[in-house]
Amino acid sequence: MDSISFAETLVTLVAASVVISMLLFYRSLHQARGWSLTDALSEDVTLTKTDQAGNPVNAAGNILAVGEAPLNITEMKASSSRFIAMIGTVAILMLYVGFGLACLHNFASGKGIPDMSNGSNFFYSGLVLFAPYIVNKFSSAFSFFKP
Repeated sequence: MDSISFAETLVTLVAASVVISMLLFYRSLHQARGWSLTDALSEDVTLTKTDQAGNPVNAAGNILAVGEAPLNITEMKASSSRFIAMIGTVAILMLYVGFGLACLHNFASGKGIPDMSNGSNFFYSGLVLFAPYIVNKFSSAFSFFKP
């Protein structure tokens, strides 16, 4: 049976330290500030308050009179663009860590650092996961044109 090499030990230690540091980061956010992933993936949305029948109501909860403005409330709602950006971030992080660990293993084994110039297109294509989030932010930058 082969003994564990230096390269395998090093890769295992680096991978474990990445996982442990991410868990410690999450724990410190959650405990210190009451941070929540649900809140982080939500955004403020202004909605018109309605009664049970779906009619808009005023501040007193009554159906609107002619010319009266409805009651608008702001709530935190889940954001699909933020969720997609989070999934993209996790996927790209896993790719970078995975390829980094493979390069580290080759280097620690004495094989040198592999040529990753062909892999750059692969990493650039991963940025497509952020497209909905980027388009959403770009369109909100021009919201002042809306009537």
